[in-house]
Amino acid sequence: MFPELIKFMSRGFLLIAMVAQVFAAKAPRELTSVINHFLNLEATSLEIHQVIDWRFFNKHDSLSFRMDIKAGRNFHMNLAAFGMEIFVTESEMMTLNHVRAQILYEDASPDALLKQLFVGGDLNDARFKGQKQLGNGLRQLDFVFVGDFSDWESLSVILDDEDDLKKLTLVDYDGNNYLITLHYLEQFEDFNLPDLKTEYVNYQVADLRK
Repeated sequence: MFPELIKFMSRGFLLIAMVAQVFAAKAPRELTSVINHFLNLEATSLEIHQVIDWRFFNKHDSLSFRMDIKAGRNFHMNLAAFGMEIFVTESEMMTLNHVRAQILYEDASPDALLKQLFVGGDLNDARFKGQKQLGNGLRQLDFVFVGDFSDWESLSVILDDEDDLKKLTLVDYDGNNYLITLHYLEQFEDFNLPDLKTEYVNYQVADLRK
């Protein structure tokens, strides 16, 4: 895995990083509302495409993955490019690494999923700067980050007329642009937690639950 993609994995997946800090007391209510709406979707499948445009390199890195959400805050993530699946309920997270034939259990919640996969800026430092209409039922919310130690400079969020999140643009203090686009699929793909008594019986299991 080349270095830029390692950085992408460690700092990317920024959409869910936002949710990891949804309960931050000082996060602007405009941003908290967006995150809560996304977290509480039901029977929803979507494809998420993420691109990093590097300021000092004449190239970009990209990654696409699928997310399924049912019953509010029950998630299935399919990261086909890395041979991984992640299942999250209200109480636990199970990561299947099909490349290494491993399964990892952790005490978790949707917030924990976000902390593990999507490392973003501290939303306590976000400040709402304004809203503008883009036409076709779309509107854009703009935020800046004011913390001395924040990784980020600005965030723009685009919503449709049903308040569904469509696109995010994050700019870090190095001038790199992180572009996240969400495509909501017409048909929901249901999912269930694997039954380890009948599936993946040859996988090694690590259980970090307390």
